Formats: sequence, structure tokens, C-alpha cells
Amino acid sequence: MKEHNIAIVGLGRVGSAFLQKVLGRTDVIRVKAVSELYNTEGRRQAEKDGVPIMGMTELVGLGVGLDIIFDLTGDENVTLALRKKLDKAGNTHTKVAQNRLARLVWDLMGGNGDMPDSSIKA
Repeated sequence: MKEHNIAIVGLGRVGSAFLQKVLGRTDVIRVKAVSELYNTEGRRQAEKDGVPIMGMTELVGLGVGLDIIFDLTGDENVTLALRKKLDKAGNTHTKVAQNRLARLVWDLMGGNGDMPDSSIKA
């Protein structure tokens, strides 16, 4: 079975829950890196599990070693910035996925309840 190398940008409530879920699925998903500016629960979890924490430019620098970047910030400007950086780097392999694809992955992995909603502020 092919492993999919992913990164997660935004480890707030949604990103933290998603990170926790995918860290448990090392058979198909490998979390190569995360990007989070603040000291969130998700960032602390990533540090504890040895997942590299990088800026967006560093993520893009991983090149074709990264299949999907999940943008779970809820900010469309972040998605646009990531896509521009990938374009500028000539990377047509890595895709940027937003919440709806993360929700699909969540459900396919057995969900165990609804994924948090990014539109609700903590």
C-alpha cells in the first residue's frame, strides 16, 4: 500500500484534531511536517511526536516529497499563498487541500464523531 506524505498548516482546533487522527494511521499517511505559528495543543502534540515544524516556504521546499498540504487555517489567503509558492517553485505534484478534503479523509478513516468545525471560534 502506498503511503501518502502530508503536511498540515494550521493546528488550531480543527488542525489539532486532524493531526491526532492521521498520526494514528501510519499505514497510509505519513505526516512529514506541520506549520503553526502559535503554541497550540496541536503544535505541542507535533513536537512530542517528533513531527518537524516549518514555515510555509520550508514546506514548499520539501518538493515532490510532499503529496498534500492540508490547509486547516480557515483562511483562504493562506491557501492562495501556498498555491503561489508551489507554482513559483514549479511544483505541480504537491496539492493544497482545504477543510472539505480533510473531512472526507476523516470520514474514510472511521471518523469517530464529527470533525470540529472551523467556522466556530473557541
